[in-house]
Amino acid sequence: MSREAVTYLCILLNNDLQPLGFGDYPMPVALKVTVALNFYTSTSFQGSTGDLCGVSQSAVHRCIREVTDPLYRRAGDYVSFRTDPESHVERAVEFGAIAEFPQVQGVIDGTTSCIPQQKGLLLAQLQLLLLLLFTPPAQIQGWILGDKGYPLLTWLLTLVRNTSNDAEVCYIACHGSTPATIEQAIGMLRMRFHCLDTLGGALQYAPDKVGCIVVVYCILHNIAVQRREALQDDEVGEQETSSDDEDTEGIQEQPGMRAQRALMEGIHGKW
Repeated sequence: MSREAVTYLCILLNNDLQPLGFGDYPMPVALKVTVALNFYTSTSFQGSTGDLCGVSQSAVHRCIREVTDPLYRRAGDYVSFRTDPESHVERAVEFGAIAEFPQVQGVIDGTTSCIPQQKGLLLAQLQLLLLLLFTPPAQIQGWILGDKGYPLLTWLLTLVRNTSNDAEVCYIACHGSTPATIEQAIGMLRMRFHCLDTLGGALQYAPDKVGCIVVVYCILHNIAVQRREALQDDEVGEQETSSDDEDTEGIQEQPGMRAQRALMEGIHGKW
């Protein structure tokens, strides 16, 4: 993030980060913010952040907590899924422009973050869409597109497992192109915030705290995008692999198959 973006964060969090110090050792707001940002964007270990910023590990821990909590409370100001009719139409038009898949309101995928437990590692799925908006009584009318790692529902459409006609081929072509947007979003988040990359080591927090940190990452990413501080093209990491190669033998009809078949015919007709 640029100096101007960091200054914006300092002004935004100024009241939350007072008083200026811990005990007898005051820390300016700008130092608290930059310590937290260095942790978010480097590794998942507080000690290395402290060495970089010239503060103790305990001070890093407090900076992360003091910056994360007030940002998380502001999530609604920076991360939202609008439900008004105008937004419904706008999303459908923009998703439709990708591959002509009609009435798409969102795409879903996940990434994993290692969380240390007493026994082994828990892989926490960090879902990037609020599915409750689509479950009855639904606030959004339309489709969510997902890969075969998700169940086929009346409002969540997945890929066809075996193609047998031209309509299914067209459906797969449209479906397969549209969810690329979320793969790109996950890739950008992981490049901005290396704590999301499992190669960097586990986040040393409980699952609920990891969830808060990830929301803060989304807030900071949106702030950067709004300020036109996008990542360079060559910085975007490799995209997540999907579960499309899983064995699909013996799968029974699921609730969304009827809607899926109808859409296949409709898309095929347009082509």
